[in-house]
Amino acid sequence: MQRAFLLAIMLALGGCATQFPVPDTLGDPKNAGNYGYHPLDPLPVNLTVDKTKVLDAMPDETIRIAVGTVSVDGGITFGPAKIGAEGKNYVVVLDYIKFGTDSFAVALSGEKGNRVATLVKASDAPKANAVVPVYIGVGLRLTANIYVKKGSVDLGSLFALGVAAKAEKVSGTLVIQTLGVSGPEISGLIPMPGEISESTIQNAILALASIKAKMYDTKTLITPRVVGVYNNLGGGEATINGFISSLLEQPIPFPRASK
Repeated sequence: MQRAFLLAIMLALGGCATQFPVPDTLGDPKNAGNYGYHPLDPLPVNLTVDKTKVLDAMPDETIRIAVGTVSVDGGITFGPAKIGAEGKNYVVVLDYIKFGTDSFAVALSGEKGNRVATLVKASDAPKANAVVPVYIGVGLRLTANIYVKKGSVDLGSLFALGVAAKAEKVSGTLVIQTLGVSGPEISGLIPMPGEISESTIQNAILALASIKAKMYDTKTLITPRVVGVYNNLGGGEATINGFISSLLEQPIPFPRASK
């Protein structure tokens, strides 16, 4: 199982050589930035099931890569960027998550491109005019904060970033984070990678595989979090900040109906 996990990460990090045609839709990243998967710092949920059954309520597992462009004011827009341009800052996030997908109804306000989405309580259901999918679960996250010093860089592969760092084309930092996974044996497995290099990326991947292998250990503490949203509304930072504020004010019950 650990070998399969490593293989999956290597495929995700290395990019995919085969391209499949994708239908052109309004939600396609090339039509409007900030659509699609948006990783979030872990947000709390209201747990409605016994802690020993939490993992059973998360039927899905996936590895996702999200690339964000950092604006002058520090805001991050996740979207279609795959090639890093000289003089710009980027964030590349690799997520392994075990999760369940839920949704919350929102009321939209503001103009297109600067929409604000506010979570709607069940009692105010008629006010809702959109539904946003959310990912609730646990997992592991590898984040590369990149500054492109010269030339252009492939942002779709962390291995390529390691090579670019060796060639002094990029500088930045690497962050390894657990999402709702903790415990005495987990803490000792998290490395302190510092700056980006081929060796730190390789060590980070091995660490993630070791932590994943401990997920079902009885000593491991599992605490579900909201780890991401699928932004089907477009907009910019105001939309995402609306998601975050609403989820902090009204944590989603998980799972929605206890069995």
